[in-house]
Amino acid sequence: MMFNRKITKTLNSSLLPLGRRWHGVPDEGSKRDFEVSQITPHQVWTKLAKRSLSPTILSPKGEGYDETRHKATGTNSCNHLITQSPVLDLLHAHGDSPKERCSSRLVPFAIRTRYAPSVRKSASHLITSKAAAFTLAEVLITLAVIGIVAALTLPGLIQNHNEKAWSTAKDLWEKKLTETVRRMNIDGVMTGHDSTEDFMNTFKNYMKVIKTCDNGDINKCYSPKIVTTGKDDAPLDIETETLTSASSMGLKEWQTNTNTMSFVVADGTTVIMAYQPECPYADPIEDTGSQVSCMGYMVDVNGKKGPNRVGKDIQLSSGVAFSTCDNPIGDMCWSTEFQANRAINTCDGSEYEDLDSYGSSNSYCAINYWAGAKLTCQEKGMSLPTRAQLAQLASNLYVGSAGNAITIGANENRSSLKVKDEYSQNPPITLGYDHRYWSSEEYNANCAYTRYFYTTGTDGSDNNWYSKVNNNRRAVCISN
Repeated sequence: MMFNRKITKTLNSSLLPLGRRWHGVPDEGSKRDFEVSQITPHQVWTKLAKRSLSPTILSPKGEGYDETRHKATGTNSCNHLITQSPVLDLLHAHGDSPKERCSSRLVPFAIRTRYAPSVRKSASHLITSKAAAFTLAEVLITLAVIGIVAALTLPGLIQNHNEKAWSTAKDLWEKKLTETVRRMNIDGVMTGHDSTEDFMNTFKNYMKVIKTCDNGDINKCYSPKIVTTGKDDAPLDIETETLTSASSMGLKEWQTNTNTMSFVVADGTTVIMAYQPECPYADPIEDTGSQVSCMGYMVDVNGKKGPNRVGKDIQLSSGVAFSTCDNPIGDMCWSTEFQANRAINTCDGSEYEDLDSYGSSNSYCAINYWAGAKLTCQEKGMSLPTRAQLAQLASNLYVGSAGNAITIGANENRSSLKVKDEYSQNPPITLGYDHRYWSSEEYNANCAYTRYFYTTGTDGSDNNWYSKVNNNRRAVCISN
C-alpha cells in the first residue's frame, strides 16, 4: 500500500498550522518504516496535543531520523520507539500492543513523539498563535475608538464633578462665615470698627486666616483676573487690582467707600472683603446671623486655580456686582482717569483731522494732546465729557460745608466745599490744584476748556482753558 501525493498534501495542510511538515511517503515494502497507527494523522495529533506533546512526523530520511541506530536495532526500533514514548498509551487505547502495531502493515508511515515545553498550552500560545492574535490595524482602530469615546465623555464627567465640588465648598464657606459672625456677635466685637483693616484684625481671631493682603496688594492673596457676565451675557474680565473699595464692588447703598482687603483661609479659600463701618448692632441671642450683611465679599473656593469665574468657583455676597463701568456716579459712567500725554496729528489730510473742528487752523495740529485724549475715549467706546458733564461730576463728588447737596453749573467756580464721605478715602478722580481735566469743548483753534478739582472746591469758569499742546492735563471719559 502506497501513499500518493494527494494524501501527502492533505497531511501537510493539517500539520502546517502547527509548525510541522510531512517529509515524504515511505515505500510500502520498506522494513525501516515505523508502522505505528492506523488512525489518521489528525487524530494522532489531537490526542498527543491533549497531553502537551509535540509530534514530529518523519520519513525514512526525515528530520530526526537516525539511520545508524535504526540499522543496529533493526525492526526492534519500532518497539523501542513505542515503548519509550507517550505513544504507548494511545496505542493501548486502540486495543493493540506495541508489538502488534510494529508488525502491522496497514499504514506505512512513521510517528515519533517528543516533549516540547515551548508549545505547551498557555496564555503565551494565544499571543504567538497567528489564528488568535489581533493585527496592528485592529489594535490601532480599537485604541482610536476608545480615545474618541473618552474625549466625548470625560469633559462632561469632570465638569459635573467640579460643579459638585464647588457647590459643596460654597456651602461650607457660608456655614463657616455665619458661625464666625455669630461668635463675634456674642463676644460683642462685630460692630464698632472704623475700616476694613480694623475689622480684619479682629475677624482673623475667629476664622483661621493664614495670610492677609492690604488694599494695595489685593493680587498677592487673590487671582489677578476673574471672569463674570457682561452685556448681552458676554464674558467680562475684571482686574481684581481695581477692586479697592466698596463702590468698586458695587456696594453703593453703603454710602461709604471703605477700602477692601484680601485674605487666604486655611483651607485655601481666597476672599476679597469690604466692611461696612455703619454695621448696626444685633442682639447676640435672638439675632445670630444677620450681620453677615455688614460684609461685602467675593470668595473663590479653590483659590487661584481656574476657572476663576463668577457662578463657578467664585461666589459674590449680596449687593456685590460688576459692570463695564469703572466709576458709576449718578446716572453716568466714568472711566478711570488717565494722563493725557498722547499726541496725535489733526492737520488737514490726517486720519484724525475730524477730532479737531478747527483742523489746520490749530497752530498745534501736528502735536495735539487734547485730541489724543478724545481719541483714547473713543477707543474705550466712551467720549470726553462736556463742561456740563464735568460740572455734574463735581455736584456728585462734593457737598456744601454743612453737608448739604449742591448743584454746580457748567462754568461755575465753587469753593468752601467738602468731598462726600463715600468718596473721602477713594475719590473717583485725583484731587489737587494741578489736576485739570479736559472737556470736549474748544475755546478757540488752539485751546480747550478744562475743570480742576481740589479737596475744598472745583473751578470750571470761562477763563479755565489751556493750549491743546499742553501735556500736563488729565482726562476722564464718560458714557451713559
